[in-house]
Order: sequence, then structure tokens, then C-alpha cells
Amino acid sequence: MKDLRCPLCHHPLLQNVQGLACINRHQFDRAKEGYFNLLPVQNKHSREPGDAKEQLQARRQFLQAGFFHPLKKRLQELLPATTATLLDIGCGEGYFTAGFSDALPQAQVYGIDIAKAGVRLAAKAAKDKTGLLYSVASSFALPFADESMDVVTRIYAPSKDTELCRVIKPGGKLVIVTPGENHLLSLRTRIYEEVRPHSRPITPEGFVLDEHHCLSGDLRIKERDMCAALLEMTPFAWRLAPELRASILANELRDTLDFAISSYNKK
Repeated sequence: MKDLRCPLCHHPLLQNVQGLACINRHQFDRAKEGYFNLLPVQNKHSREPGDAKEQLQARRQFLQAGFFHPLKKRLQELLPATTATLLDIGCGEGYFTAGFSDALPQAQVYGIDIAKAGVRLAAKAAKDKTGLLYSVASSFALPFADESMDVVTRIYAPSKDTELCRVIKPGGKLVIVTPGENHLLSLRTRIYEEVRPHSRPITPEGFVLDEHHCLSGDLRIKERDMCAALLEMTPFAWRLAPELRASILANELRDTLDFAISSYNKK
């Protein structure tokens, strides 16, 4: 817990009977699922920020089926064996975060997300696992001490360059995953009148690019419920007309998975 800091006054958080507290007596109780809520009310901007519960449950169903396993495996291979602390930003329901913990059994792994429903799902699945801690928190105001992380991962999530630079140790690693140019291209072509290519991420301030490569493969979904889960977990769910949704679900789905993986070193 030495890596955590109070989101209100930035003093270190220490364990007590109820959960965590700082020297100024700001108290953060541990939820029954095992996570902490480190998101101050003034940073929420809505009653329930982040992805909706239904979207997160669909994401869990789809990811647990193994469709993104090649991406998880590749990311695990990128993690230095000497990693002692890792932060996964935008952890959602914890699929990749748990994978990082599996690859680094000696490390302390943290997962944060602004969506409480996702963190609750992630923490419940990892309740009896040591070295893995989830928190509800903002990626724009990270509740972690300066230079406390060896590695920070960010998969399809926003962040703030100055916060990334602040929490990563000198020489530490930042790994960012974004959609590749052809990611779910067939679906996007059916849904949008104009398909715009995904842009390559810009190198965050304070970092230098170490390597960039793409990971792609065929996606084939036969099961109707799994196809529905894919649609529900993506932004497509908000753009689909009922007739088009029914048409997609009525047939086997064939498409492309395409991920852009960028690895940076802190200057």
C-alpha cells in the first residue's frame, strides 16, 4: 500500500482496520469485494461515470471466451521480469490486469477505472489473490505516489501525460494499446457511412518511443450471444438500428482484430 496516496491531500495512505487513511484522517473503506473508492465526488462529473454495468458484463463475457487472448499474451511478453509495481489504467472488469498479475507473480499490480461497476467485477474475481489491488479512480488524477510505478499500461483508455510522467519511475515503461487501422473494419463499414481510420497514438510528453508494432488476426464468431456481447461492449451499441443489429446477429460474424501496441520509456 506504500504506493497509494490520498486523492484529496496527496499524503500517503496507510492501512487501518476499515481500509486506508492519510495523516489528515481522510478515510477510504475497503468494499466487501476488496476494492477501494479513491474517486472524490468533485472528480466524478456524473452520478455513475465510465462504462455502464451492462457494457462491462458483456466485455467480461467476450474477453473470457478468449477472443483477445493473443493480445493479452503479447502484452505479458512485453513486461520486464524485474517489474515490482505495475498500474493498469482503465482496467474495466480486470481481464488484462489479472493477466499482468499472472505474468508477474512477484509484483504489486494495481488496476484503476472510473467505472465502479467494472472495478467491482474485477475485485470480486480477484478477492483471494495477493499482489492485485483494484480502485475506483480517475486517470487524470492518479492516487499514486511520485515515481512509484515500474510499468504503466493503458488499453483503450484516456490519460494525462503529466500524471503518467509523475507516477512512472525514471527509466520506467509505458505501454499503450489502441485500435489498429483495420480493427473491426467490416462492422464499422456496415454501421458508419464514413469509416475513419484510427489514428496512431502521439508519444506522450516526457517519454521516448521504444517500439511500435501491430498485432492482427481473423475474428470469427458463430455464437449469437457472443456476437451480441461484442456489439454491447463497443461504442457500436449506441449507433445500431434495430434492423441492422438483428441482421448482424442472424449470421456468423467474420471480421479482423487489429491492435496497435506502442511501448515507451520515460526520459
